[in-house]
Amino acid sequence: MKFKKSITCLLLLVSFVKMGVTQNIPSRPSPPTLVNDYTNTLTSDQVNAIEKKLVAFDDSTSTQIAVVIVSTLDGADISDYALKLGRAWGIGGKEYNNGVVFIISINDRKINISTGYGVEGALPDITAKHIIEDVVKPNFKGNDFYRGIDEGTNAIIKALKGEYSSPRKKDRGASGTKMVMMIIVIVIILALSSGGGGGGSFMSRRGYGGLGGAMFLGGGFGGSGGGSRSGGFGGFGGGSFGGGGASGSW
Repeated sequence: MKFKKSITCLLLLVSFVKMGVTQNIPSRPSPPTLVNDYTNTLTSDQVNAIEKKLVAFDDSTSTQIAVVIVSTLDGADISDYALKLGRAWGIGGKEYNNGVVFIISINDRKINISTGYGVEGALPDITAKHIIEDVVKPNFKGNDFYRGIDEGTNAIIKALKGEYSSPRKKDRGASGTKMVMMIIVIVIILALSSGGGGGGSFMSRRGYGGLGGAMFLGGGFGGSGGGSRSGGFGGFGGGSFGGGGASGSW
């Protein structure tokens, strides 16, 4: 009997903790906006600049990136917080679940990028981690929050378009080694083909080009800055999240 009472008390305690975390999540913004700063960290012009960029991206791809800045998580894990917020707001389309939550907790000095089911392939956890560590954190450490968020959202957009390349030194080193090997191979091929005559060069026989960016559910990519709605962001589409993404602190 005492054991059952202990279990009941424990379950109630867990429920109260969960309720506290849920209550800390802000309600879906009305009117709907993609950039929501509950701390006044950004100026209104800065908010508008990022909002305009993200609305244009939503218009051309149907992929929604929501930036949320809060004062504190009240002890909640930031990845759980972002997951619940993404689900509660329905960020991304319901059919394709193509939403991204980019959340910053100012007092806790924590960052998280969470991905909907539909964009986990284009923005895997390791890429989200690189964006946080290599793009966002260096700016945040210098208290340049606007630049960190602006460049962070740029990097997220590039990743979703299949164009992001991590600026990490070790990655550059690996790329340098590959480049040297490629040059050596080309020199050898040119040397061998110079005396043979006939036939096209190695480069002309490859027969393939770049992939030209990632394919996306829900639409392709238009020209830069094209197609923004005159009335601003039209609202979240009911997307869901499965826990993908990465977190960091500064």
